[in-house]
Amino acid sequence: MEGSKSQPCKKCKNEDAPFNFRNAPTCRDCYMLYIEQKTAKGLRALHTDIRTSTLPEPRRYVAGLSFGASSSAMVCALDKHTHREMSKKSSSLFEVLAVHVDTDLSDQDGQTPAMDMLDRYREKFPNVKFQCVHLGEVLSLKTVDWSTLPGLGAQGTPSARLQKMFYTLPSMTAKADILRLLTRHLLIHVAMAQEYGALLLGYTTTALASLTMAEVANGRGFSVPWQVQDGRSQVCTYEDGKAVSKTEFPVYHPMRETFRNEVKIYNSLIPALAEIVSNTDISPGVVSHKDTSIDEVMTRYFDGVEESLSGIVANVVRTTGKLAKLRGDAQCGLCGVTMDEQGDSRWAGELGEEEDNQQTTRLCYGCKRSIN
Repeated sequence: MEGSKSQPCKKCKNEDAPFNFRNAPTCRDCYMLYIEQKTAKGLRALHTDIRTSTLPEPRRYVAGLSFGASSSAMVCALDKHTHREMSKKSSSLFEVLAVHVDTDLSDQDGQTPAMDMLDRYREKFPNVKFQCVHLGEVLSLKTVDWSTLPGLGAQGTPSARLQKMFYTLPSMTAKADILRLLTRHLLIHVAMAQEYGALLLGYTTTALASLTMAEVANGRGFSVPWQVQDGRSQVCTYEDGKAVSKTEFPVYHPMRETFRNEVKIYNSLIPALAEIVSNTDISPGVVSHKDTSIDEVMTRYFDGVEESLSGIVANVVRTTGKLAKLRGDAQCGLCGVTMDEQGDSRWAGELGEEEDNQQTTRLCYGCKRSIN
């Protein structure tokens, strides 16, 4: 947000401070530096949490890239951080692989629009590696109990099978929910299969608050600590509908201390980002129709109150950071988190849910609601 040019920058005292950053006049350079320092702070916390030796060791991370404002800003900050690390002779290997999951389910041959866009990112950010993975590859993973999802079938291309499955889902909320979960599974798989140390997601404070409330509204409130907190995420492997192994993999959000509108301004200040990233605002107005998902409603709401109620938005995320992660023997075959059996029974009873079949008993309450 632009402020008074008559006031010097609070940090460096530069007279040209056109931005009002958290109620303080700020110049362009300090604004950009703040976002990049917050990202670097998140990386330091990650390295401290997962390092296994006091000696220098490689730091190799996968970063999810949706082409949106937040994940693009994260990739830009990681590109700069990689360049700084490479210039230090004493620094250990630092490597980032940005992975875009192409969710276009129309069968295409050759170079796709997603690949074209990724080529533009390669040109702008030469210190980061890039990879495009099609959503259809998720069907080869064993970290999802596919017998619990309706309509997949065994015939046809991966895109056709996924299209059929999404068509059977009851609402836009269900489609958005399942798509997010499958994308997360695929990103974690890429990171683990290529022996990277962690997955980085570009969620801001605003996005994490939106995700928190969306998960609660979707009936998956017990999974909020797993979805929102930094740390290890549960990964289960299934064979013939049975969990055969369980592990945990680090998932971190280095942009978590920034707000979405701050990231959008940051993008507008970086020529490389301004050229390729869409910062189109989502209208916070009232929307009520069947083609709007709960996730989108929450995004609209928090975008609308972010500036006037920033403290409350931040408190939503800080509160979820204090919640304990539920652990147990039974995991949901779709989202992978520990089943909240008592909660599932109580919520289903209140809503008068019909008796579960054998497939849906292996799903948490939230995932049952999405596929049914």
